[in-house]
Amino acid sequence: MAEALFLVDGDHFVPTELCRGGWSDDAQHGAPPAGLLARAVERVSTAAPMQVVRYTIDLFRPVPLTPLRVSTTVRRDGRRIQVVDAYLCAGDVEVGRASALKIRVLDDLELPPGETEPWEQPPGPEAGEPVDWGTFFVEDPETVRFHSHAVEIRTIGGSFLRLGPGLSWFRLRYPVVEGEETTPFLRLATLADMSNGNSQALHPRRYLYVNPDITLYAHRLPVGEWVGMRSAAHQHRSGIGLADTRVFDETGPLGRINQAQLLDVRS
Repeated sequence: MAEALFLVDGDHFVPTELCRGGWSDDAQHGAPPAGLLARAVERVSTAAPMQVVRYTIDLFRPVPLTPLRVSTTVRRDGRRIQVVDAYLCAGDVEVGRASALKIRVLDDLELPPGETEPWEQPPGPEAGEPVDWGTFFVEDPETVRFHSHAVEIRTIGGSFLRLGPGLSWFRLRYPVVEGEETTPFLRLATLADMSNGNSQALHPRRYLYVNPDITLYAHRLPVGEWVGMRSAAHQHRSGIGLADTRVFDETGPLGRINQAQLLDVRS
């Protein structure tokens, strides 16, 4: 088993078997490319301390299990906000793109009491059950894939293994890039794509519900290794769906994840 999602080879990132997705044996799960692009935008220096508040990635085509290159462009640079674009290429083909909005971080802003969205903290990861993939989604459970081998899932009430809204906790088992510490934002951005399967509205043996994008909003970064998600998926006969997720950690809510879904019947 590899010890990271990606190995470094000069200016290329070589995906290991831990990056393999569930829709195809020859393509990556959406999470590793999301993490690789997140690493790039987070590393762009800022004029003042900033946090990535909005992170959107578009995957133009399946990301192959071949070496990848990442480049960045700063669209707007200032002392209060920064906008960065990142590009993911396999050979000469652009396979994905990300856009990140960063906002400056203050030490301690005094705020008056105000109305907040009702929130009941779910049971922690210790109360969840490990996902036993069995034959619900993966035909060959022994094949190494991101969602079954690179991430630990603790589900509350059988998410991923039944149809309906989902509530689960997630923890990366491996660093995104070999020899590097996984930062809180990188952890959150890499795990964000798991929200698409956290709510199973269609049976994955009969339907495809591939998400070609991820948009993450975070008003703060997660504390600790575990990231929780409460997800609900909505589908339409037009062949388009939406996964909507509230994301939190063991101290409370921290943001939201939205994903468009391309729906189809499996051949």
